[in-house]
Amino acid sequence: SDLDESTRLADMATNVLDLTKVENQSILTNVTSFNVSEQIRTCVLLLEKKWTRKEIVINVDFEEHQIKANEELLKQVWINLIDNAIKFAPIKSEVEVTISTTSQTTIVSIKNSGEKIANENLMRIFSKFYQCDTSHSHEGTGVGLAIVKRIVDLHDGTISVKSSERETDFIVYLPN
Repeated sequence: SDLDESTRLADMATNVLDLTKVENQSILTNVTSFNVSEQIRTCVLLLEKKWTRKEIVINVDFEEHQIKANEELLKQVWINLIDNAIKFAPIKSEVEVTISTTSQTTIVSIKNSGEKIANENLMRIFSKFYQCDTSHSHEGTGVGLAIVKRIVDLHDGTISVKSSERETDFIVYLPN
């Protein structure tokens, strides 16, 4: 069906980048200046089938921000993080994306109101093939966050995650 096909395309979009491709990169190439706000809105649209199916509202209310980065790689970061936020968000809930800047840093936060991630899992969440909930194992190999971490590292940035009973927040810090 059309729905299956678009789901398959969305899944492909989330897994386009093979981890080995970024693992073997030690230097960041193809750095350009682009509008990261626009890029994130595009990623949200790419995942539209996934959030509409769960009746999730995605709040992308932010100013326009320019960034210097590898556009293709950064797209993978947003797609993976937004896809995860949707996957673990309750039905009819909200996923919030915010962007802010300081003189040195662009900060992107992707937050949902899913279940708390246990502290022992937080430590391992970015390691390769780590899956904290085995019941979700059919949802992919869990390689997504390892790719995200690697790409953020390549950009000399950092990623952190805060999780409480109320919400889970992935925060990416990228140098300007």
